[in-house]
Amino acid sequence: MKNLLLFVFLTSLIFSQGKKPDWVDKRPNTQGYYHGIGVVPKSGTTNEYLQRAKDAALSDIAQQIVVSIDALQKSKLSEKLGEFSEEYQSAVQTSTKADLEGVEAVDTWDGGGQYWVYHRFSIAEYKKIQAEKLRKASALALDFFAKAKNAEKGNSLGEALQLYIQALSSLEKFLGETMEVQFGTGRIFLVNEIFSSIQSTLNMVELKAKNGKIEAQVGKPLRTPLEVIVNNTASVAAIPNFPVRFSFIRGSGDIVPAARSDKNGIASTQIAKVIATDKLQLVKAEADPAAFLGESASPVISTLVKSFTLPSARFTMNVVSLTIVFETEESLFGNRLPIPRIEPMLKNTLSTQGFSFVDDASKANILISVKANGRDGGEYSGMYTVYVDANISVTDLNSGEEIYKTSYNNVKGISINTEKAGMKAYDEIAADLQKKIIPKILEQIKK
Repeated sequence: MKNLLLFVFLTSLIFSQGKKPDWVDKRPNTQGYYHGIGVVPKSGTTNEYLQRAKDAALSDIAQQIVVSIDALQKSKLSEKLGEFSEEYQSAVQTSTKADLEGVEAVDTWDGGGQYWVYHRFSIAEYKKIQAEKLRKASALALDFFAKAKNAEKGNSLGEALQLYIQALSSLEKFLGETMEVQFGTGRIFLVNEIFSSIQSTLNMVELKAKNGKIEAQVGKPLRTPLEVIVNNTASVAAIPNFPVRFSFIRGSGDIVPAARSDKNGIASTQIAKVIATDKLQLVKAEADPAAFLGESASPVISTLVKSFTLPSARFTMNVVSLTIVFETEESLFGNRLPIPRIEPMLKNTLSTQGFSFVDDASKANILISVKANGRDGGEYSGMYTVYVDANISVTDLNSGEEIYKTSYNNVKGISINTEKAGMKAYDEIAADLQKKIIPKILEQIKK
C-alpha cells in the first residue's frame, strides 16, 4: 500500500497541470499486454477510492483473460454445468482476478470528480506463470486421481469420491485446459476423466430409505430418526463415512440436515419439530459430495459439485394435524348468542390450514378461548349502536403455556335494531381476526 501511495503521489505531480493522458480517451492497444482501466468516483477516503480504482482495473484485465477451451471440453463443461453456467462464469472471473500476479501500474489521472488508473499485464508473463502453475496443479491432481482409482478398486467409494474431488479442486484454475497426461499405459484427458470418474462413482452409490413411510404430528418431534442405508451397487457392501444431506421437499420442519453413514452404512437424522400442516410431507436424503470440500471451498468447485447427478431417497410423512378445542362465550347484553359469530369463522379458516377440532380438551393440542360481550351504545334517529368487547386467548395444552392473546374494545356496530347492530360489530371483529390475527396465531402455533 505504501508503494502504491508513493506511485500515486509522483504521478499526480506529473499530471497536476491538468493534461489528460491519451489512454483516458483512447484505450491502449499495445500488443503483448492485457490492459486494465479503472475509473471510480472520488468518494470516501483517498485510500478507499484508490483501492476501488485498482480493483476495477484488475477486473477489466480478468475479463480479457479468456480460457481457451477445445470443442470437446467446452461441451463437457456446458453439459456438466447446466443451470449453474452463469454462476460458474462469475466464479471463474472472481478467481482469475484474485490470481493476477505481476500486474504493472502504468499511470493514474485525477479527473476532478473521478479517479482513473491504468494497469497492464504482460501476456507472455501471464502464460509463463500459468504454465508453471498448471504443471504443479496437474501433478498434484494426477496423484489424487491415482489414489482415487485405487480406493475405487478397493470398494472404498467414499474415500474415492473425496480424492476425485480433491483432484478437481487442484485444477480449479485450469478446468478449461486440454490437459493430456500419461496415466498407466496410456494417455488421458485429465479434467474429462476426473469429471466422468466423479459421476460414475456417484452412480455406484445407492441410498435406500430404511423407514420410508412415517407417521408424524404437527408441532411435535418424530419419535424415530429418519435412516437411509448407503450401499455400493456393484458389491452391495455398506459404505461407511459417506456424507448425506436431508431436506424437506414438501412441507417443513426443524431438521438436522447433515449426516454421515456409520460403519454399517446407515446415515440418520432427527426432526425436532414438524412445522407445516400439510397432511403429506416429503423429505429427501441425497448424497452430499460438497461435504468433502470443507468451509473454505472455492466458489468454482462448489458450483461444479452442485451440478452432478446425485443418488437420493425419499421419506413420506403422513402428518396428523393438531387438534383444537374451543371454549367460547359470545354474548349480547349478557345473554349468550344462540349461534356464535367468531368461533365458526376461526374454525373455517383454521380447517383450511389442516387443523381439526374436538370437543374433549383431553384430546386436544390447542385451546382457543373466545370471550365476547356486546353492550348498548344507545339509539339515535332510529339507528341503534352496540359496542362489543372481545378477548381471544390461545393455549398450548401440551405445555400449558398461553402462546397468544389479543383483545378488542369498543368495536362499534350500527343498525336498525340492537341485535343487528351487535352482529355487525361481531362480524367486524371476525373479519379483522381472519385478516390480521390468524396469521399471528398460526405463527405461534408452529413455533
